[in-house]
Order: sequence, then structure tokens, then C-alpha cells
Amino acid sequence: MMSIFAWLFIRLPLVFSLSFASMTLGWVFWGFRYLNDRVASPVAQSLDEYAGQIPGIGALLASNLGSFFHALVVIGLFFLGFLVAYNLSALLNWIAFRSGMMPIHYAAGPPQIPDIRTPTVDPFADVKRIGIVLAGGGAKGAYQAGAMKAIYRFLAEHNALDKVKVLSSTSIGSWNALFWLANLIKPQRSWQDQSIHELWWRAINAKSLAAPSWYVPALRNAFLSSAPWQRVFDHIFDREGVRDQLLQSGIHFYMTRSNVRSAELTCATNDPHPPPIPKVSYDTLDPADPVKFMAGVKGGVFASMDLPPLFPYAREGTNLYEDGGVIDNLPIQFPASLNCDLIFILPLNSDFEQTPNRFSIVARLLRVMDVRQGALERGSFKTLYLYNELAALRNALMAAPARPAATSGSTPLATALSRKNPLINVFAVCPLKTFVRETIDTAELWKTKEAGIAFEVMEKATAELLPGFQFKPQDKTRVALVSRAGGVTWDERF
Repeated sequence: MMSIFAWLFIRLPLVFSLSFASMTLGWVFWGFRYLNDRVASPVAQSLDEYAGQIPGIGALLASNLGSFFHALVVIGLFFLGFLVAYNLSALLNWIAFRSGMMPIHYAAGPPQIPDIRTPTVDPFADVKRIGIVLAGGGAKGAYQAGAMKAIYRFLAEHNALDKVKVLSSTSIGSWNALFWLANLIKPQRSWQDQSIHELWWRAINAKSLAAPSWYVPALRNAFLSSAPWQRVFDHIFDREGVRDQLLQSGIHFYMTRSNVRSAELTCATNDPHPPPIPKVSYDTLDPADPVKFMAGVKGGVFASMDLPPLFPYAREGTNLYEDGGVIDNLPIQFPASLNCDLIFILPLNSDFEQTPNRFSIVARLLRVMDVRQGALERGSFKTLYLYNELAALRNALMAAPARPAATSGSTPLATALSRKNPLINVFAVCPLKTFVRETIDTAELWKTKEAGIAFEVMEKATAELLPGFQFKPQDKTRVALVSRAGGVTWDERF
């Protein structure tokens, strides 16, 4: 209840909060009593008279039935006032938004292309194709963004940015992916400065990203609009220079979203020949048409971040979409299917252990969602581990003196031997659950200071891990879990 109160009166835009607060107070202290006297009481009196005329019931039952109807009218009238106040406040906020009364306070600027260097030691000498996988997790994207800066810098310093060929993402990971694709990760001057990407996370504010939308029970299944956030997209990405980086990117991106009708994964992608994956379809964007391409990127990103039940379904033709994390919160299959031999994976839910709350229904439901997201991410790691095992077994079979007999058709052995995928090396880093609980969690888009802390700690921890990492296939797939103090523990329990 306190969380709902905070959202209604504190965390949403000021125009809405002030309007809703004043209308609510007016309704509670004046409007409800006024309408109760002039509507509820006359209606209840009529119901009393009608109940008394129903044949076959006694006077006592008729009196109780009339009181029951009276209570229903009073309760309905009371909540109707709040519903009207909410919708009127949402309308006033929409008018203020459309009239330009709400300025954009997020930084924007030109792309920053790192200088080409010739490293003395090249840890990526044997790496041909690099993939990046960005998980969903709402405000936890701040942790991911910090790790991204460290990885981007490490690749730039070893002249390996052009080896990044695939970027797959879900939900807030798709938003973070835009900054990589547009080359907005590097600061304008020194690496110690803050980039457009970092500045965005250090300025996050729910008031500037979401707006209340109209709501009527049984007629609408969402409460908020992402229109303010979409305006921020235009402010940062749909500008000269930045737009060109997105159009000309040599990285094939896959921004996932969930098709509500078919329960299949759909991707917005710039890959003209995406990999055929069962139960995955593609919305291919053509850079030759810049206007349509940018509209497709924008639609793909916000469909990927369409977290139910906060935002309404994203619509495209007859299809309805919502958050990609509903089906796959860690889309590893795209770089794995496209022969990447090194994948940087930035999960946000792989560590999800915590003490259950045994008293709150809301906390219980949120915990179920948390466990589900974590289980999806662990399932993706298991799949990758098995993928590597199959590749190793195939290599061993093909190199053995007594090679297996040639097979044909679609038998499992024939299919396994026909594949060409290499062994995949994985660098994965994720915040510990305790770090998340102490700092910023999924829905806490108002924690500006904490987002900065999450960014800093993850950037530093990732930067310290990278120089000592062996960029070649490992014996085990594992994830570096980062604590609030920056300490790292390795998790291999998949």
C-alpha cells in the first residue's frame, strides 16, 4: 500500500501527482458527502421501497436487502470518485506533456569513436567473432551499463570493437544496446569522464520516463504510457550523427519481444539474413529507408521494454507484443547460432536467492516473477553449456582415428555432425542479489543516486576482471557475481 501511495503521489509526474492529490482530498472531504446525500441516499431509499414490494419476503429481510444495496451504492460511488480523479489527472498531465511544459533533462551529444590503437598484447588475436548479450531487468540496467563501459573500453584499447558482430538484447538490455550501437559509451574526453550513456543512468527519474494513462476496469489492462520515454529516444538517438551510426552499424542486433497471440519470440533486427531458429520470427529493418528504419528501431525497443501490466501492448498490424523477458530474458541463441566464438553476457537475475516474505501477497507475486526471470537466465546458461559440450564431442569424434560412419538424413547424430559451430568462450558478470537489494532493484527507476553507485561498482569490478581473463574456451561456463563492495565470487552451478 505504501508503494502504491508513493507511485501515485510522489514518483509520477508532478502535474499528475498534484492534480490527483487535490482532487482526492476534495472528493474525500466534500464531493463524496455531497453526492452521497444527493445520489446514494435517494437511490438507496428507492431500493428500500422496491425491496419492500417484492412478494414473498418479510419486512426484516426486505430491510436488510435495502441496507445491502445501499452499502453497494456507497462503496461504488466512493471508488468511482477516485477513478474519475485518476483519469482527470492523467488527462491534465497529458495536456501538459503535449504542450511542451515538461522539459527533457537527459544529456545528448554526438557519437564518440575511439582512436584506433595497436596493442602490444592482443588477447583477442584468436577471436574472430564477438557477440554481446544484454538481459532485461528494469532499473537493474544500471549495473549492466557499468559493465558495458568497462567492456567497451577494453575492446577499444585492444582494437577489437570491429570484431563485435552480434548484439542480442531483451527489455532494458535493448535500451542499453542502443548506446553501444550508436557509439555513445565512450566519454567525450577522458575515460574517467561520464558518457551520454552514463549520464542517462545518473539522471533516471520515473517522472520523466512514464506518464499515467487513462484506466477503466475491464476496458484497459495497463496504467502507464511510455510516451515521455519515447520522446527521450528521439532526443538522444534520432539526431544527425547518432542516427547515422545506427544506420551504418556493422553489428547485427536482435531486440526481442514476445508475441502475445502466438507466444513466440519476435526480433527487430538489421540482419537481412537472420538465423532460422524454431519459434522465432523477425521484423527485418532496412537501413536504406532511414525514416522507416528508425521507426522500426524505436518500435522494437519499446516493445522489448513493454513490461506488463505497467504499459499497454505494443501493436504492429494485427499483432500485439509485450516485454521480451516474458519468453527469453537472456537471448544467447542469436550469437551462438551465428558462430561467435566469444560472447560477453551481462545477466541481471542469475543470482536471485533471498529470504521469502511470508506475509505480503504482493511481495509473494514479485518473488515469483524474480525467480522466473532468474530461472530463465540460468536455463540459457545451461543451454550454452550443452552447446559447448556437443561442439567438443563433435570435434573429438571427427579427430579420432576411427571416425564415425557417414550418416545422412535427420537423425540426431547426422544433425550433430553437420553443425559447424565453434566452441564458445563466455565472459559473464552479474550483480549479487544482496547488492541489488542494497542499491537499486527492478522497478526503482527513481533511485538516481543508487543508479550511479551501481554503474560505478560494476564498471570497476568488470574492468579489474577483464585483463586476467583467458579469452579462449574454458572448461566450465561461469558467472562473476559482484558484491556492493566490488568483490567477486564465481558461480558455476548451472
